Amino acid sequence: MTDDEKTIALALPGEWALQKTLGPVLAEIGDDLKRLYSKGRDKIIDKAYKKIEDPNDGKSANLRVAHEALTSGAFTDEDICAEYFGGILASSRTIDGKNDDSIQLLDTIKSLSARQLHLHYALYSSINRLLVASSEPINVGQGREIQAMKAWFSSVELLGLGLKIDTDFNILLRQGLIESYEVGQHQLDLSRVLPFSSASPTTYGVLLYAVAHNKYDRWREFSVELFPEFDGIRLPAYSSLSIEGLMDVAGVPRAES
Repeated sequence: MTDDEKTIALALPGEWALQKTLGPVLAEIGDDLKRLYSKGRDKIIDKAYKKIEDPNDGKSANLRVAHEALTSGAFTDEDICAEYFGGILASSRTIDGKNDDSIQLLDTIKSLSARQLHLHYALYSSINRLLVASSEPINVGQGREIQAMKAWFSSVELLGLGLKIDTDFNILLRQGLIESYEVGQHQLDLSRVLPFSSASPTTYGVLLYAVAHNKYDRWREFSVELFPEFDGIRLPAYSSLSIEGLMDVAGVPRAES
């Protein structure tokens, strides 16, 4: 985008972003857009627009995906919802506008609450960073490889982010977004325990994380490429691929042998 285009986009964020994000599909669903909750609708469009690498690429959003994403997502003004609905809207853009490959992922997004989407984002953002930092790429398309992983978190920290780990891990499991999970306490010594949560990722969970970033075509790079963080969405500071690693990064002394 040129400097002049950026200036126009800042001056007319709603109209400019709407036209560039939807393309010709705008004419098909224009009247429906007017009937949606404007605050939620505009948030989705804004998030989608910011995820598009080249707004002048001449692409059009898929009519089916655009209608469903905007209709379902507009009636919330939660930032995390706008990120996911905006990402899938942006990912549906192609030259002919016929790509509805992500429709099943859209159904999954629609089925999750804002806190459940936040939990998914927190898990996969942390796993993405842990894998990239490990310098040991895995094939995320191979279920056996990615499901063999386990990411560990402080339950106290997840709860401090407003996440509901007692129920929402189970929702993610039911949706195929994690392979397994555990919430428990690790005995540090006779008088101390570390409340922990752990989860094993899935390929489907990676796909959902990738589409939320408008990186559906790069999901296989999940273990080697850092995906950007969403603005204003809080993430856990401590995570590791082992309980011992979690203790180390969190500064928890190990029991003396």
